[in-house]
Amino acid sequence: MPNTFLTPNIIAREALMVLRNNAVMANLVHRDYSSEFVANKGDKISIRKPAKFEAKEFNGSAIEVQDAAENKVDVTMDKLLDVSFAVTSKEMALSIEDFSQQLLVPAMQAFADKIDGYLIALAGAITANKVVQADAVTAVDVVDARKFLTSHAAPLTERRFVYSTGVEADLLKTDLFVNASAVGDAGTALREASLGRKFGMDFYVDQNMDSGTARAVAFHKNAFALVTRMLEQPQGAAKSAIVNYDGFGLRVVYDYDIKSKTDVVSIDMLCGVKTLDENLAAIIAAS
Repeated sequence: MPNTFLTPNIIAREALMVLRNNAVMANLVHRDYSSEFVANKGDKISIRKPAKFEAKEFNGSAIEVQDAAENKVDVTMDKLLDVSFAVTSKEMALSIEDFSQQLLVPAMQAFADKIDGYLIALAGAITANKVVQADAVTAVDVVDARKFLTSHAAPLTERRFVYSTGVEADLLKTDLFVNASAVGDAGTALREASLGRKFGMDFYVDQNMDSGTARAVAFHKNAFALVTRMLEQPQGAAKSAIVNYDGFGLRVVYDYDIKSKTDVVSIDMLCGVKTLDENLAAIIAAS
């Protein structure tokens, strides 16, 4: 008999935790989530960009009210990610810890890699604020990238520097980084990816950067956004669950494939990505 405790809700919560722990870029950008349902893949929604205000000098008679609602941008929800896999009664009888290690960790790693690729592509599309480097990346290039952020008044907090494995090798050969110690949340991909904080930025390697056009990207959190929205629970599925937390949202559906006579667990996520402010990012690109 299948383990009755492995409900779609339990699997959804575990999958969400695993996704958050395995994501790199997705954990470093602005995330937007709400409880509204999106009817179809490809729908456009309007999100509010992180507010920007100007400090006004009070003239002694009346305040000037600034409208944060004007700061909106359309995002196309065109990414419907799915990992579906057949499960046996033996697998469904596993503890949630064992089920997670055998099935959810690789499934959510695939999600994390795909989302990283979408966000890295946004960085690669930046045409301004570019440091072109033909040889090994050095601290000088990092400083030049940081200069772009500072010259465009990017906030000094929540700055990141994400780079490919090749750039990581370049940096680790320098005295500045040879003694870098990892920082971050215990047990997460961010901890394993980190080279610490240098030049006012947190440094992270991302293997998915290797296939992109950018060798590295320096950016403030609000340069890019990952946007997720709820998917409706299907009417034809006997068991399903939706879970969301901290800007991530997943749906888990149990189904039965009558052709192969196997039970199927399907995990999907509807999302979109958007460059919110190109001036808050600078890339190091190969010449």
